Amino acid sequence: MKIKRLLSALLLLAVVVTPLSALCGGTLYQVSTLQALMQGDYYGAVSAGALMERGDTGLGTFDALDGEMVAVNGMVYKAAYDGSITAVGDEELSPFANVAFIGDGAAAESSFEGGYDGLLTALNFLVPDTNMPVVFRVEGSYVNVKVRSVPAQQEPYPPLTGVVKNQAVFEAAQASGVIVGFRFPAYMGDINTTGYHLHFLSNDLTFGGHLLDVESGAIQLRYNVLDEFTMTLPDSVSLYNLAETTDAEIETVEQH
Repeated sequence: MKIKRLLSALLLLAVVVTPLSALCGGTLYQVSTLQALMQGDYYGAVSAGALMERGDTGLGTFDALDGEMVAVNGMVYKAAYDGSITAVGDEELSPFANVAFIGDGAAAESSFEGGYDGLLTALNFLVPDTNMPVVFRVEGSYVNVKVRSVPAQQEPYPPLTGVVKNQAVFEAAQASGVIVGFRFPAYMGDINTTGYHLHFLSNDLTFGGHLLDVESGAIQLRYNVLDEFTMTLPDSVSLYNLAETTDAEIETVEQH
């Protein structure tokens, strides 16, 4: 059944895309490591204002793990545990984030079905993997979108695998909005996830969070292939044994 869905997604693609060779150029900026966040490093380190000096599109979280971050068009939004969406001030701190300038980038139009796997199949078809990080902004109209957010934590901070057991999940039968995020190559697996990390924000700013699933959609894609990488490592990283984080644990918090 999964193979059938993936084939259906491929058949639905209507592609208008600029060759990748002409697009490579941009810097991925990262605050801390995903592995540190997994271990409970929720101490805010870099402000939202500083993040937007490094990129206009991205994702992450906030001090004490207080909700999900969606950065789009140079604005930073918080998708909170209670379901609310707010624009945050420049002084709001983040313990973990990824941002990049998407600029004019490259553009493509398409559609997909078959759930989250169908979306990834469409993105992989439109932007073939070249072992480079890619930032995505995917605007469209979607069916059956599922997102999550997490509550602010109290010290001593628990690991993220424990936090997501109490996550709030929100669903929308129809939603127009934007999916933002990244595809990370396998060699970045020691400092981030491998593959896709995506967040969603509705156009009316009433619904959003970490993207868990989406049934189908008609999309307008903009993306940029990134050939430089800059990282800020907070002092708090030294408090954790990052080697203890496993790929299975990262998959659990990313896709569940």
